[in-house]
Amino acid sequence: MIALSRRSLLINLAAASLSSALPRISVAAGPTPLPLKVAARSPWMANQVALTRDNVMFLGLPRYTKDKSTPSLARRDASGKFQPFPGNAWNEWQPGKDGTNAFVYLNSVHIFADDTVWCVDQGSLSAGVFSAADAVPQPGAQKLVQLDARSGEILRILRFDETILPAGAQMNDMRFHGSTLYLSDSGLGGIIVHDMQSGRTLRRLSGASVVKASAAKIPSILAHVKGGKTFHLPNSDLLEITADGKWLYWAAPTGPLYRIETRWLKDRSLTDPQLEQHVEQVYANNFAGGCCMDSRGNVYFSETVTGNITLLSPEGKTAVIASSPSLIRPDGTFISADRKLYIPVKQPIPDASSPDTPFVIYSVALPESFAGIPIGGAVEGRESPPLPSH
Repeated sequence: MIALSRRSLLINLAAASLSSALPRISVAAGPTPLPLKVAARSPWMANQVALTRDNVMFLGLPRYTKDKSTPSLARRDASGKFQPFPGNAWNEWQPGKDGTNAFVYLNSVHIFADDTVWCVDQGSLSAGVFSAADAVPQPGAQKLVQLDARSGEILRILRFDETILPAGAQMNDMRFHGSTLYLSDSGLGGIIVHDMQSGRTLRRLSGASVVKASAAKIPSILAHVKGGKTFHLPNSDLLEITADGKWLYWAAPTGPLYRIETRWLKDRSLTDPQLEQHVEQVYANNFAGGCCMDSRGNVYFSETVTGNITLLSPEGKTAVIASSPSLIRPDGTFISADRKLYIPVKQPIPDASSPDTPFVIYSVALPESFAGIPIGGAVEGRESPPLPSH
């Protein structure tokens, strides 16, 4: 049996979505999806996009293949071209080198209220593409890195010990509210809660059923594509927090979407089994590579196979807010300060006028409401606490 990583799995899903022999997932009739605009083109495949308040765009660039060199983080310059950021050894790591103070594999790039850039570095590569040794993080290689969006100065690096990141754990995404940082672990399954002021960290719901991928939810398309091979699907992956910080939401790409009040996550007196009693199942989403949430609590799912961005309201109403055959493998979306939804697409879309930039980032201007659902703006948390003096 062959074990496939998330990266290989999503590549196979994309190939399947392009096959006319396979049925596409049906979508209920609704209002016309909003028009897509090409916001940027990149020479490298991006799975994450984030923008500062003055619309400086950053891309997270995962190392998916051996045959194409890529930096890990890029910033769009005044001419519209993307340049490695911060433009030094942080973007020059190669397999076999020390990954302690370099980007190895960025899985999440995000910008919050203070306009700094936060990166989740998983510290390892796909065993299905790279060597088995490259699939195990070196000590200290799995980390969070905060950068100044203008200068590229490294402001902070957070690393966790084996009690928070045991063998097999894989940090995936992050969200802030106040001084509290939340992380999803898509390797073993779990939620990490870190207080930026006290430095205290909790690992919650580790390996519980509510943070595991649901084999029953795997699209039937997978069996058609890879027969009897074994898939190691990511566990708790997608992560969002409401603007008031009350609810934390998460899901594996397979779904379902869960939530819990953050007060319970922070309650050290609760064991994981007790904590699990406070978890609520919210929605059975289609297979999704990424998501985001607006300030009104709507979740936007980037559906891997359907070519849809599906909107889920807090009341449980759904609508396809964007849809296109070009939305093949959309991933980590981002809502900018000026209320645009940015969507990176991991399938190359060649253009004869720009053959060197085959990867597209789309944008959708968000209205005040869609399909009767009020639409909000960005969820920014609040400014991170000041850096400690030295």
